[in-house]
Amino acid sequence: MGNVIGGLLGTNKPINVGREMQAVAGMYARPAQFVPYSIRSSLGTTHYSPETGIQTNLSAPYQGIVGTTVGGAQNLFEQAAAFDPSRRAAQVFSEQSALLQPEFQRQATDLQSRLFGSGRLGLRLAGESQGLGTGSGMVQPDALGLGRAQQQTLAQLAAGARQQAFGEQAQLQQAASGMLQAGMGVEQMAQNLTQLGFQSEAERARAAYQAGLIGTSYFDPQMSAYNQRAKSQTGFIGGMFGSIPGLSGFAPR
Repeated sequence: MGNVIGGLLGTNKPINVGREMQAVAGMYARPAQFVPYSIRSSLGTTHYSPETGIQTNLSAPYQGIVGTTVGGAQNLFEQAAAFDPSRRAAQVFSEQSALLQPEFQRQATDLQSRLFGSGRLGLRLAGESQGLGTGSGMVQPDALGLGRAQQQTLAQLAAGARQQAFGEQAQLQQAASGMLQAGMGVEQMAQNLTQLGFQSEAERARAAYQAGLIGTSYFDPQMSAYNQRAKSQTGFIGGMFGSIPGLSGFAPR
């Protein structure tokens, strides 16, 4: 009944306009969808498909950098964790004090020679710890001063050895952190490539969608006029049927 009346009143024609708009909109809708893509650069490749999702692969040189830096960082972190500053300090002290022993011995021998040569034996003290040699048993204020100076040198050497040990441990940790950050920087480039591919396809789909809006916009006035006319004519038809005996309350479809 509604189509018959629509034919009588001339309201069926805009329906064809609506179907035409749907066809045009469908044509524009296809390129506006997110479709598979593939992007290749010197950094690597990134792909998207509904079956595999988004996949990004770095080129071989960058994969090598990631493997080297991350593997090297792991090795250095393990070394830093196993590093014993006390043991290393003792090793450094032993090596450096051994280098000083010839000079200490030369100083002691020279002083002993001068003391005995001058006939000044001085005080009889246990002098083995003062640098005059085992069994000398002779020390005087000059020898005591030399021994104290040498002991002070060794004490400073021990403090320096501890500082060097802690410094070496800190250097291991810093080197490990630096290598790890370098590897993570390359990984970030891969993430940027993934984002670039996704954004490029999203922008293309968005542009196609905007083109679809423009392409179908010329239907807007016709559809607006059709809706307004249909609304007014529906009210007129309802009033007309309401005035016919026996058809009161009939609503055409």
